[in-house]
Amino acid sequence: MKNKLMKMFMKSLALIRSVLATFLFPFTVLILGPLAMLGHYLFHNRKLDDAILSFWGRVCCRMSGVKVVVEGRENIPEEGCLFLFNHTSFFDIFTMCGYIPEVRFGAKSELFKIPVFAQTMKAMNVLPIARNKPNEVFKIYEEAKNRFGTGEQFALSPEGGRFYGKQLSPFKSGPFIFAMSAGAPLVPVVILVANTALPKGGILFNKSKLSHTIYLKILEPIDTKKYTSDQDSRRDLQNIVYNKMNSVWTQEEDFANP
Repeated sequence: MKNKLMKMFMKSLALIRSVLATFLFPFTVLILGPLAMLGHYLFHNRKLDDAILSFWGRVCCRMSGVKVVVEGRENIPEEGCLFLFNHTSFFDIFTMCGYIPEVRFGAKSELFKIPVFAQTMKAMNVLPIARNKPNEVFKIYEEAKNRFGTGEQFALSPEGGRFYGKQLSPFKSGPFIFAMSAGAPLVPVVILVANTALPKGGILFNKSKLSHTIYLKILEPIDTKKYTSDQDSRRDLQNIVYNKMNSVWTQEEDFANP
């Protein structure tokens, strides 16, 4: 009986914390967004931009009771690169911003309609991705690919959106064409157990547990210059990256129940 009451009490605490974290989230954007824009336009300092992004991501995780374990930071190249990550939850963004703050995301164009959030993303050089308009997407990629040469690092989801299943969803070709056309290395990233913290369609942050751990696994970079621009070569590269990421993803249950 005592154990049952204790479990109910802990679940109630988790729910209260979850409601508070969800309520406070918009204020993190309203406060840190203008601060990030001001710092960006006044100082034009990339390290300051990264520090604010990292602070935002970590705050969103910590106020939600989420701990992030990062493995493989040594695999991040010093040069410009493209991170490819599996996307199951909005917490993917918090964890990537918090613990790999150097990256700049490709975000669906609908997010650029949200006041303050949109202006902040533009200031941080986030790429607007119109999912149903491939010509516009490739135009954005073409305009951005020269930024790899200045050491910029981007992050895109090759699945094309949030998906959750026993296997990763098939990868889209766009991110691979983007990296290959610029000769930039690909860095696969697998994010494990984020869906539990906030599944697609969910509203409350980490409502089931007082504490939750997300695992961010950065795999070894892959040199795209070894591949030619023809379709078969690109598909070979896609398959290699998919298999590497999927082999880690299929172990998620081991991390969800350590």
